[in-house]
Amino acid sequence: MQFGVMNDPRKRLLEEIERIARHGFDFIDLTIEAPGAAPETTDWAAVAQALQDHGLRVLAHAAPYLPLNNPSPLVRQATLDELRRCIDIAAQLGAPLCTTHFVGWPSYLAEETGYEYYKQAYQILIKHGEAQGVQVTLENSPDNKHQLKYFREIFFRLPDLKLTFDIGHGNVNTARSMTRDYCFALADRLVHVHMSDNDGTADDHLPFGAPRTGAINLRHELQVLRDFRYDGTVTLEVFGNERWLLASRDLVRDRLAQIA
Repeated sequence: MQFGVMNDPRKRLLEEIERIARHGFDFIDLTIEAPGAAPETTDWAAVAQALQDHGLRVLAHAAPYLPLNNPSPLVRQATLDELRRCIDIAAQLGAPLCTTHFVGWPSYLAEETGYEYYKQAYQILIKHGEAQGVQVTLENSPDNKHQLKYFREIFFRLPDLKLTFDIGHGNVNTARSMTRDYCFALADRLVHVHMSDNDGTADDHLPFGAPRTGAINLRHELQVLRDFRYDGTVTLEVFGNERWLLASRDLVRDRLAQIA
């Protein structure tokens, strides 16, 4: 597996690139997010050059606050335009994929209509990405109520949509980890993984082993990925002190070696 980390959008992006490369990560999961990486104010040519200078691969990540589920059709259209701009940036940087977030649909839509809404929106995004060599992925949210059911239906209707699975999200308010369930349903669509720990009540982006109770079983999660022959990119979404991030990377590598 290849390990990367997300830039902190509160900090200068070029400095974040230097930091991530200095610590020997394989790639940056570049979140295109204000203020440090806002689409409209960032010099993306300079970013592309910095990535090349540091020999750092890149994946793209649309901002999680884009409201595709907003009741206003004008806001939804603006969101779709912004997501297409994220795909454009991904292509400019040479990123092979762009992660987007599942936020549901406007609450006044019936479930069946919500599926159709996602189909129409993501057909536009997928086509836009295909023209530029960028895969569009959908990431599971921490709201696990009926979400796997929704994903099965959405992915069935969109055969070219790919999956970014967040293991931390799949541990929030669930009876058990959802990783195996998603892999059983969508392993053929899985192209990227996010990992962090939490206590099962909120997506806290903790280092592995930090929660006193309710933490993920790291070895189990890695074993599931191996069982489904996943050997791709993994973003460590461990926020806070940088030592926690580096220690988490070492721990993941150690656990992987034990199940190799």
